[in-house]
Amino acid sequence: MPDFTSLVSQYMEFRAQRGYQPDSKVERLLTQFVATLPPADDGLLFTRGQALAWAHAPTGAAPSWWSYRLSTVRQFATYLAASGLPVAVPPANQGPAGPRRATPYLYSDADVRALVHAADELFSPLRAATMKTLTGLLAVTGMRIGEALRLTIGDLDLDDGVVIISQAKFGRQRIVLLDSTSCRAIAEYLNHPERYRVGLATERPVFTTGKGTRVPESNARGAFHAMTQHAGLSARPGATPRPHDLRHAFATQTMIEAYRAGRDPARTLTLLSVWLGHSDPADTYWYLQAAPEVAAIAARRLEEEQDS
Repeated sequence: MPDFTSLVSQYMEFRAQRGYQPDSKVERLLTQFVATLPPADDGLLFTRGQALAWAHAPTGAAPSWWSYRLSTVRQFATYLAASGLPVAVPPANQGPAGPRRATPYLYSDADVRALVHAADELFSPLRAATMKTLTGLLAVTGMRIGEALRLTIGDLDLDDGVVIISQAKFGRQRIVLLDSTSCRAIAEYLNHPERYRVGLATERPVFTTGKGTRVPESNARGAFHAMTQHAGLSARPGATPRPHDLRHAFATQTMIEAYRAGRDPARTLTLLSVWLGHSDPADTYWYLQAAPEVAAIAARRLEEEQDS
């Protein structure tokens, strides 16, 4: 009889070493799953049928909960199989589907330039400067729009190109870096006559209205939508341009550059997950699934490695 308790512990340690945050729910679910397993069947630690039956066991549960349970077991099975242990990995997307994520709209550099140009044509000078700088910051850092709008002057160190995101998702704090061009753009915004007039005290918000108050997220999203319409960024199949998609575009471009430069994609993905503030690297990986160019470059690199 395999020591499933030890296997679960090893798997949780494996996750931790690759940047996953401790997750008691995952460990609890796997402990519950392995406790239901009978003696090994046909030499397998567990079968696909056993995984599927356990995942959908709670009667009357939401489909999203069934999907989460199956995903948890599937990732565990994938780890065991990669470790050389005899296990049947359950297929993905079996049973009722969980909640669907929005398909990302992957912006090109030309799209970002069109958005910036649209702001100048649509808004008053201060609002145009605010939306141009905000859009640029999201594009070059992958920050969430809420994180950017909550920045204060004290969070910026433009001399060293450092931004401290002190109010990130889940109450965490992280640091992102800016190149000199981005630092100059932010400095120019802060010294815009109307922006400068409302003050640069450390507690002041970076992105302000004419009254010196923080720009509400709903207002920024509304302005961004107007910019996409004016720039002619029409919806693509399943994807409507949103501010959050600048985050997807940043992640995608980072991975493309890593592949092209011959850097270790697994290490890049882990570092990117930390940079973006994801608690689970799987969330970062999902960002890349909608980018065909990433898959194409990865495939070419794999072919080159096999031919060498």
